[in-house]
Amino acid sequence: MKKKSKKVVEKIHNPKKVFSINDFLKKIWHFLWKEESLESYIAFIVVVFLFLRFAFFPTFLFVTGYSDVAAVVSSSMERNELTEHTFYRWLEQNDFDMEEVEEWPFLEGLDIGDVIFVRKVEPEDIQVGDVVLFYDGRKQIVHRVIFIEEDGDQYYYTTKGDANLRISEYETNISYELIRGKLVGKVPYLGYPRAIISYIIPF
Repeated sequence: MKKKSKKVVEKIHNPKKVFSINDFLKKIWHFLWKEESLESYIAFIVVVFLFLRFAFFPTFLFVTGYSDVAAVVSSSMERNELTEHTFYRWLEQNDFDMEEVEEWPFLEGLDIGDVIFVRKVEPEDIQVGDVVLFYDGRKQIVHRVIFIEEDGDQYYYTTKGDANLRISEYETNISYELIRGKLVGKVPYLGYPRAIISYIIPF
């Protein structure tokens, strides 16, 4: 019995067994942070993406009460030399009250690389002129509400990008359930990495 106990103790205190996990973690740490190779860069990006996607952002949304955080990856809401025609003149031609338009939020537009914060609100709290986030399949859309239709207790929204010449088919009669939220804030530049990745690997 004593010999068996001795063997068990030896196995438990075997340095190779105790430190194998530590050695493995050290190798991973060195691979991600110290090694300068294409594989390590790719692995680092994947690890950061997974951390942000499944740990940081869910926690951030829970704490702040936001329904989504997204990066602007298209120029459909930018202010440029064509905005006078695509936004203001278009609204005038469609009989919008231009004094009311001047009270709309985010008239300065949204630039590629902006990070936007949206909050889920009740359907009646989404007004004409608000900027909303929704998805057409996996495609992210951040556009301005220009028409609202009520059918009983159901709300349907039509949007348009300020820099777009016309309304696209996919942004007409959007049900409330598809609206991720109303834009409540933005931070410039922070979304550039996401915007760059979207051009390299569209998703």
